[in-house]
Amino acid sequence: EEEAKGPAMVRIPGKNYELGKYEVTQKEWRDIMGSNPSKFTSCGDNCPVEQVSWDDIQEYLQKLNAKTGRQYRLPTEAEWEYAGYGGSQTQYCGSNDSESVAWYSENSNNTTHPVGQKQGNGYGLFDMSGNVCEWMQDRYNSSQKYRLLRGGCWYDELPFMRASFRGSDEPPYRLNGFGFRLARTQP
Repeated sequence: EEEAKGPAMVRIPGKNYELGKYEVTQKEWRDIMGSNPSKFTSCGDNCPVEQVSWDDIQEYLQKLNAKTGRQYRLPTEAEWEYAGYGGSQTQYCGSNDSESVAWYSENSNNTTHPVGQKQGNGYGLFDMSGNVCEWMQDRYNSSQKYRLLRGGCWYDELPFMRASFRGSDEPPYRLNGFGFRLARTQP
């Protein structure tokens, strides 16, 4: 779609960064890495890439940045959380109604879904709650061993969809609910 320019990004109002409008898709991953690690390949090109570790994402970012000449990265937890609320203090990212914004254990049919099918938040970001958990740049509690995950995944129960929920795992760990979205600092 927009290979040379890079993925669709949303400038966060009043801040000096932008976030991916959607989670990185299987097609976007395949275009850069030449392969697709996802379990849910039958979901299609527009489904979020999953089964990617924090370490895998670092390699993807190097290749994406070399190809586009831009400086994409993972968001910090603070950036993700501020953007996730979308300008309003809702229980989930974009609404107090989980069904309108999140794919989770009760409605996902045990699979991921194409990005952008649920309602976006106030900043026009999609799937910030549910679909896949998103890796953050930050370490968990300054631990050298764990990296943060935000947003909840397709197999999680409702409490994990909350905008405030924090998870973590080890950087080499891959799971069919782990994906990511891009961030980029603006001049």
